[in-house]
Amino acid sequence: MVFRIMTGALLMAAFAVHAAPNPPYACSYWDKQTDSVKTLDECAVLKEGKLVFLPALFAKTHDVDGMSWVGLHGYTRGAGEQDADYYVRSAHEYLPVIHFENGPDWFVEGLVRSTQNGKVGYWDDSFRNHIAARYDYASQFDGGKALVCIGCKPQREGEHISLSGGEWYYIDKSGQRISEIKSGPF
Repeated sequence: MVFRIMTGALLMAAFAVHAAPNPPYACSYWDKQTDSVKTLDECAVLKEGKLVFLPALFAKTHDVDGMSWVGLHGYTRGAGEQDADYYVRSAHEYLPVIHFENGPDWFVEGLVRSTQNGKVGYWDDSFRNHIAARYDYASQFDGGKALVCIGCKPQREGEHISLSGGEWYYIDKSGQRISEIKSGPF
């Protein structure tokens, strides 16, 4: 009987801990008062497995074209993922984008790169998927085309990472293959 009571108490305690709200995540953001990057200790929380950005962020952040940049690196690192930045429109409307050159990937020719399940694709500024996330590497668009790879693998060389192998080609803005590459450029 004592064993059952102790087991029940432990299960209830474990459930209470698991059900407790997650602590807020800190973020970097572009501050509208100082026009510089600042840190906000309580920026976002997880609710029902989804990120929710807190009102304090929107009071402080600089809004460009109806969205703000947010770097939630502690959250992504804690989840065992690579750094990701987010473009955020509201508490529940956001798009994770590739962390590129110390900040968020930027929109080029109307599209930005984002990842889903470890693959790269392209989204527009309304956060609609424009080209499905199916590439292991994808460059920004330039002159209406982007270099992509399926099956390439990262190779660490000291502090640098290069890509090797895979099938390389260019796509147009509709995602159609437009030219082949004999071997990867990296």
